[in-house]
Amino acid sequence: MSSKNVLIIDDDKKFADLVSSVLKKRGYSTNILNFKDDYEEYIHDNIPDILVLGTQSDHNKYLDHLRNAQTVYDNLRIAFIAHNKESSDRLKPVLMHEFGVKIVASKPLIPFIFCAQIDYLLTNNDNLSAQKLKDFENSYLALVAKYAKDLPKKLEILADLVYKIKLNNQDIDSVTELRAEAHKIKGTGGSLGLSKISEVMAKMESSSVIVINNPNDNHLERIESFTHLMDEANQLLIDEVKEILKIAESSTDNNKNNDKFTSVAKIIVVDEDIEFLKFIENLGKSSSIEVLKASNSLEALNIATAHPVDAALINVQASNPKESFRLAKAIREIKDLESLPLAFIADCDSVKDEAEAAHAGASLYLDKPIDFNSLQTAVQHLINIREGGRPRVLVVDDDEYILNLARIVLEDAGMIVRGLADPKYVLDVMQSFSPELLLLDVMMPGILGFDVCRNLRQIPRWRDLSIIFLTAQTELENRIEAFACGGDDYIPKPFENKELLTRVKIRLERSRMIRERFDKDAITGLFLRRAFTENINSMLGEAQRTNIPLAICLIDVDHFKNVNDTYGHLSGDNVLSALGQLLSKRFRAEDLRGRWGGEEFIVAFRHETKYTMQKAINRILEEFSQIVFKGEKQEEFNVTFSGGIAEFPVDGESLHTLVQIADKRLYIAKHRGRKQIITDDEKN
Repeated sequence: MSSKNVLIIDDDKKFADLVSSVLKKRGYSTNILNFKDDYEEYIHDNIPDILVLGTQSDHNKYLDHLRNAQTVYDNLRIAFIAHNKESSDRLKPVLMHEFGVKIVASKPLIPFIFCAQIDYLLTNNDNLSAQKLKDFENSYLALVAKYAKDLPKKLEILADLVYKIKLNNQDIDSVTELRAEAHKIKGTGGSLGLSKISEVMAKMESSSVIVINNPNDNHLERIESFTHLMDEANQLLIDEVKEILKIAESSTDNNKNNDKFTSVAKIIVVDEDIEFLKFIENLGKSSSIEVLKASNSLEALNIATAHPVDAALINVQASNPKESFRLAKAIREIKDLESLPLAFIADCDSVKDEAEAAHAGASLYLDKPIDFNSLQTAVQHLINIREGGRPRVLVVDDDEYILNLARIVLEDAGMIVRGLADPKYVLDVMQSFSPELLLLDVMMPGILGFDVCRNLRQIPRWRDLSIIFLTAQTELENRIEAFACGGDDYIPKPFENKELLTRVKIRLERSRMIRERFDKDAITGLFLRRAFTENINSMLGEAQRTNIPLAICLIDVDHFKNVNDTYGHLSGDNVLSALGQLLSKRFRAEDLRGRWGGEEFIVAFRHETKYTMQKAINRILEEFSQIVFKGEKQEEFNVTFSGGIAEFPVDGESLHTLVQIADKRLYIAKHRGRKQIITDDEKN
């Protein structure tokens, strides 16, 4: 992103400077020219990633400039900004179809929306991404419009406080209240793009702080300045706010029929039956589940690549069940979806193959027809078992607009976001929601965010939780306090949405890296022995309480010492890594995989017998044996493995006993010639 170059051509220098400053904050490099400059020569020598053409009137003249620019470089990506909405609506068909213009907008712009359009233009070109951007724009503009409508009431509250303070300049309580209200508008208004009003509120807050901290001084002149600042804010209400409200309402009016809703989960449902897909979509809406419909494998893979998803439901076609299993495996090959929970849907028992389903990664088989309760229960189960799924972020702020803005920005990036306006319930919500990161406001009624952070750090479960403060108090003492109380970072209000997203992403990535460093093996990516043991004990406890089967398999790579001696230790590591990746992408999300030590691996299947597990492991063995590895001298070779399986409760009831029996059967597999999976001591 930092290397992307944007050329802005506009005779309106004030507007060009505004667009340039916002783009620079997002990491772009910009250059500004006007139409009198020799921009054609500039484009010839310095081809920009995108050209922004800003207009003022006479659009025919600007269309000529557009033709000239495309003559110099015919693949140039262009954003055309008309001088008003009517002109952009009139010119949009011509610009997009005849000139290939990618973005058509009008003045005045909401800078963040325009920059988001440029981000998507330079990184995505498909229809799914375009729809995703449109959904984001609609949500963001609706929030801006709602805030702009509320702002006059907020300014009336400020005006009443200023009037009270002028009547009694010793009324420190009113000054304190004035400071708090100005503080909120500064942070929220600025974050929603109302930069000028935010600047006025910053001056009012600053003056209020001086009055509060020096109650015995004469502040008549400073209090008089409150009136002037209110006059300035009310003028901006006419100029800045009403203009932005006009843009926002214009856009949201065009999308009144948009029936998007806030979902608790996103699932892909794959079925060639369109009526069934519509039925599932309606079922999903009734339980706040967003259903992404796909009628074939290609559609499903495109959706899985473009959207953050929590689970997939795939119909097993009676005519070609193997295609459904192949699709499940293909989805699990997509980056970050290796552990995506899957379920298969079938309308007859004849297409059910439990071993194949387990191998492909399906946690459930659902029968058609599906009712509301079955769908809701299935989706909740799939979401609960997802390991390393969508990040969970809790936002605590008493300002509903900051809560909603953070939710829109972070959900657009695929995160699951919960908002909380009252900090006294933070522990209850964290207990049920289990966030990976906490965004925490500092100034809240009844308690400071700093104190909430201190309290959380006293609880063992939350000592390592990533905590980022949202604060408009950026003085040195407040920045120091943010870290001293146990915070990991702070974001000043008003914030750039891009900065919020980047800081949250980086903190989440670091947090996950630290967890994986302690729990995961570096070569295979699987649980280390200690972490696997902790998880299997929990799984075994459930099996003992419910008297359901649980199977474990010890796997050992055949002739691994010979691999190291013949082809080199680096090739040996590649073999272990390949097996680790294969085990990660196959089987169900809730199944456990671990590196037991050396070339030994261990897998645990919940709710399955050893015979079902044997069939699934045999399919992995077949896949693994077909992988072609290369030695240090590029010589090609293949590798196999052997395994032994034990089942709770028929083979034993403790982990120690089950591992002992599985190890004994592994030895039998080796003795019988390797490349096989043994489930019993005497027969197979």
